[in-house]
Amino acid sequence: MFAIELSVLLALGGIFAVASLVRSLRTTLPQIAGLRQALRDCPETRQVRFTVREIVVSYNDGKVIPLRPRRAVSLPRRQTVRAAA
Repeated sequence: MFAIELSVLLALGGIFAVASLVRSLRTTLPQIAGLRQALRDCPETRQVRFTVREIVVSYNDGKVIPLRPRRAVSLPRRQTVRAAA
């Protein structure tokens, strides 16, 4: 009984795998044909333009801005503990 169930499960898995492959091929083959046609229609050469930009940095070129001095942090005073009655 177990052998029959296992063989049915494997057969269903194989059918699912073949169906998945067929569906993938049906969708990709037309796309591949379109790419090949676009490659055939594409010219042999293409024109490419580019611009070279250069950034020049020199020493001591910036302006130094002094930061404000920090003030001392004042913590709140501890309250004295009152004695128990």
